[in-house]
Amino acid sequence: MKFGINCRYDELLKEETIKDLKKKGIKFVEIRCPPEHFNQHEIDFIKGQFEYSMHASFENLKINILPRFSYSIEGINKLKKDIDLAILLNVKEVVVHGGAFFKGYIRLSNILKKNIGLNFFLDLFIKTFSPIFKEANDNGIKIVIENCYPCFLFGRPYDILYVKQKLPSLGFCLDLAHSEIYNQTMELMRLGIDHIHLTDNDKKTDQHLVIGNGSIDFDDFFSRLKKKNYNQKIILECENLQDSLNSFNNIRSISKKYE
Repeated sequence: MKFGINCRYDELLKEETIKDLKKKGIKFVEIRCPPEHFNQHEIDFIKGQFEYSMHASFENLKINILPRFSYSIEGINKLKKDIDLAILLNVKEVVVHGGAFFKGYIRLSNILKKNIGLNFFLDLFIKTFSPIFKEANDNGIKIVIENCYPCFLFGRPYDILYVKQKLPSLGFCLDLAHSEIYNQTMELMRLGIDHIHLTDNDKKTDQHLVIGNGSIDFDDFFSRLKKKNYNQKIILECENLQDSLNSFNNIRSISKKYE
């Protein structure tokens, strides 16, 4: 298994960060918080230091009602910029969220006890982003969609299956912390998995704790993962770099018995 850590883009611009990560044996780094603006000097400094994946921006990725059902222009343009940066850095995988529903959708769905028009919104995602994903794919980047909270697109295993059937080139990123909160781990692990995010939590909220400081049973997880013969990246995704490094050490100790 290929264990790595996530790291903010601005932290990767520090020479001491690069040296420290290499000293600790890190080979795989997932870039988070990709910037709005970047320059060639930054690209030249970061490129080739590690094998990179990237977590694309999602803060402005939401569906608006007006003037018609559509994703926000800000969210679309930021994802395009992230892909441009990923191409320049020879990133191998880009993790993408499905975005937020418009205000009131989840409340209405809960009242009616069904997800009204869910396929419509999944098709909207496909129509909006498939040209961007094609450009990424043409440049050797695999787009992997991540399971999210139920108040977002990709909050249900059905969402992942539906989109992957329509866009077979897409991969799936299992976020174990998310799936444990909503009791979806067993169902999601039946899918083909191309990328994994790991943190710990109390199975109630997405706390991004250091591995071992929460309630997730990682022995059970790795036992199941071994049966799938998984050999792709596993990214430790804590909120700060030191926590990710601590998780990196902890998870390697846990996983050794399953290698």
